[in-house]
This record gives sequence, C-alpha cells and structure tokens, in this order.
Amino acid sequence: MLFVAAFLWQGCSKKAAKANITEWEQFQDPYFKVAFAYPKGWHVVNEPGKISIYSSQEATEKFFNPTSKNPEGVRIIVARDRDSVSGTLEKYVQTFRGDKTNEGFDFKTTEQRTIEGLPATELVYTGAYDKETRLNCTRAITLKDSIFYYLLFEGFGDLYQANKVVYDSALASLTLPKPRVIAKNVDPSLPVEDFDRFQNEVLDIAYPQNFSPAIAKPKGEVTFALEIKGYRQDCFISIDVRPAKKLTLEKVVEQNSKQFKSTSKSETRISDEKATYLNFSPMKDVDGRVYFVVKNDKFYRVITYYYSPMKKSFQPAYEKVVASIRFK
Repeated sequence: MLFVAAFLWQGCSKKAAKANITEWEQFQDPYFKVAFAYPKGWHVVNEPGKISIYSSQEATEKFFNPTSKNPEGVRIIVARDRDSVSGTLEKYVQTFRGDKTNEGFDFKTTEQRTIEGLPATELVYTGAYDKETRLNCTRAITLKDSIFYYLLFEGFGDLYQANKVVYDSALASLTLPKPRVIAKNVDPSLPVEDFDRFQNEVLDIAYPQNFSPAIAKPKGEVTFALEIKGYRQDCFISIDVRPAKKLTLEKVVEQNSKQFKSTSKSETRISDEKATYLNFSPMKDVDGRVYFVVKNDKFYRVITYYYSPMKKSFQPAYEKVVASIRFK
C-alpha cells in the first residue's frame, strides 16, 4: 500500500496543475473596445491598446523576470500594433518571426485561423531562458482597418499545455474594435467620443483617441509630468505632481492660485479625493481650468486648455477625462 501511494504521489507531482479556473467572465473595455472571455478572478493589467491578464498577481513578476524564483503562471494578452511599415499580414508575420528567432525562440507550427471572420496567422513557438525555465507561446495575428491585432497566450513549462483552454476560449470569443466613422465636414481638432487610456505607476487616465499622451521631463520639484495634446496647440491637458510637504488642499490652493487669474472657484472630486478648481483665461480666446488634489502627501495639478469659441465641444470631453483619473 505504501508503495502504491508513493507511486501515485510521484505521478501526480509530475503533472502540471491547472491555474485556478472555476468561472469565466467577459472582459470589456470602454476605451480599447475589445471583448473576450477569461477566467474569473485572474489579475488584469490594462494599458493603452493592450490588455494583459495573468493567472495570479504573483505570476506577473515571473513574466517580467523569467529567471527569478517567483511563482510560475500563464497569461493572455490582447493588443494592437499600429504598424505603418509592414503593410500586409504576411509581411508583419515574417518580420515578427525574424525578431523572435533572433531572440532565441524556436517556431513549432504556423497555421491559418480566423478572428471575427478575418484571416489570421497562428504561430506556436518556445524559448528557454535557462535549464529550468522554458516559455511556451501561441500568438494569433490579424489585420483589421489598417491595424494589426494579436492574441497571445504564454505559459511556463507544463502550465502552458495544462491551461490551453484559456487561449481557445479567448480566441473563440474575441471581438475587435469597430472602425470609427468620421462624419464629413467635422473639424479633426475636436475631441472624438472614443477614448484610449494611459496608465503607469502614477495615474490612470482616459483621453480622446485623436489626442496623444507624452511624458514630459520633470523640472524643479515636479516628480512627474504628462501632456495630452490634440491637433490644436492651444487645446491640451497638462498634469504634474509635486511633494505636498504636509500642506492641506486649502493651503496648496492658496499658494498656487497666484499663478492663475481666476474668474471663478469651485469644488469637485477626482480619484475619490476632494478637489478644488479655478477657471481662468491665460490669453485671448483661450480658457482654462486648473484642478488641485492632495493625496498621500503629494500635490496633483491638472490643467485643461481650450479655444474658447469651441467651449461646447471641448469642455464636456475634458470633464470626462478628469472624471476618469485615478491617482495611485
């Protein structure tokens, strides 16, 4: 009996354990506008144009540092790539294969699949980081409305095959963004209704798709600075972060309001924190609004600028941007 028990235990220890999958749910993002099924309770990381879902939060560290002793796991990624060079799906796949081969990955199979009825290429490849660490991957790539989209499933060792159902379910349920139709005679400088997201260790913010975020070089006491700009140079959003130095929100507003010739003052909430904002006009035909927030002894300043004759188009969009902000 002891021999049989030992034999059974040894056999089970060699079998890869499936990640904890008890229920499924549908991922939907109002900004990236993709949808697909994934295991309920998995760790979601949302970036602009990229959704990564891990079997556990601890497993995220293993993917960032594969040779570490962190727990192994699997992940599913859905992302887009605005590649302006490849042109065709065939050329994109060829370039991708070359890049991964140069990194030391070996390709096993290449098959033709479909995503939402569109032609897709599925690549299966694997690579070893050391004698004990091997990453197995399946990537399906398609081209829609001049944008390349891919669905990637990765897992360490035997976890890859044991949890392949995650990839199969995501691929079968995946829906991609619908093309945005721009009406004729519409000013391209006006913020569109569809939003993207910017996310890092400082904040999470949504912004109109025809605007672009850029991290600016911090100056003085500023620890982080971000600018989100559109077509017009007088219509943009600026965010910066400074040490609050134990000051209250009221004191921060008092000290900084001198920089703005405010026409009115009011209060709201940003990222579940009390915020004070001032309306001001920095120059002719340009209006602005500056928001002040104090959180975790940090002073956050959000400034919006817009061409005043277009106030009805810009201000509602800016208010949605501000409402989406989550400070970390």
